[in-house]
Amino acid sequence: MSSASQARVGARILPGPNASALPGTPVVTRRTQKRGEERRQRLLDSAASLLEKREIAEISLEDIARDADIPVTSAYHFYPDKHRLLTALAARYGEAFERIVIKPLPAAQIRRWEDVIERLIDRAVRYYKDNPAARKLLIDGKTPSDIKLADRMHDRAIGALLEAAIARHFVLLEFPERSDVFYHAVEIVDVLLQVSVIRFGRITPAMVRHAKIGSVAYLREFLPSELPRAR
Repeated sequence: MSSASQARVGARILPGPNASALPGTPVVTRRTQKRGEERRQRLLDSAASLLEKREIAEISLEDIARDADIPVTSAYHFYPDKHRLLTALAARYGEAFERIVIKPLPAAQIRRWEDVIERLIDRAVRYYKDNPAARKLLIDGKTPSDIKLADRMHDRAIGALLEAAIARHFVLLEFPERSDVFYHAVEIVDVLLQVSVIRFGRITPAMVRHAKIGSVAYLREFLPSELPRAR
């Protein structure tokens, strides 16, 4: 075989520079996954946008897909029904609340363990005011029971983060069912803010005060008035 013939055969056998882009290769798979994730996020963004203008019962998965400019058939591929999509949106808001609790509090603002509770409640209230869709989905009293149950279960993680937030500033004593106690403190805040939205259509300063009183008073049954400072 001549050198020219060998070169032609080698050209047919050796992969070209775009071989990694052939169907079924990892690059194409990653691109497909990225496009799918982008569509998921667009659907969630559109659901949040529509929630700012309508009630939950007035929104369909088809409405969300149209707002996101995504084919309805594709939307059903990502979320079989509206409740699954709204549950995912509630989880996104839950992650935002986790970041709220994790974000360090300035040590100069914390003199008592109660200050940690009150500062974090203020952060949560600000988030609800800045994100009306989160307020409507989580605490307006019209949330479907399955979505609210998922939110309640996620509050246990928030309770653990609240416990850790206090432990960053103070030495927490061990006591029975400690993790449950902090979870219950979170639920007290959640319920009182929900009552505020149901009664007044918004979170009022008075109900924020009641939420602080309720959660702190409950925790005082388990925590001493003074805790040693953490080092």
